[in-house]
Amino acid sequence: MARTIVAEVCPHCRSLDVRATEPRWFVVEFPRRGELDDGWVDRLEFACRTCGGTWD
Repeated sequence: MARTIVAEVCPHCRSLDVRATEPRWFVVEFPRRGELDDGWVDRLEFACRTCGGTWD
């Protein structure tokens, strides 16, 4: 089974030096956090370390 790896490229400067973050609006601080926050990513935000551009 062949696997393909795709790198995120900055749409502004075409750099490959990109980081991804998962912005959170709030933090759940309860003992039952595992039941409330299942770990799914709602939205990914990308930022270029070269030019500082951001996109999602």
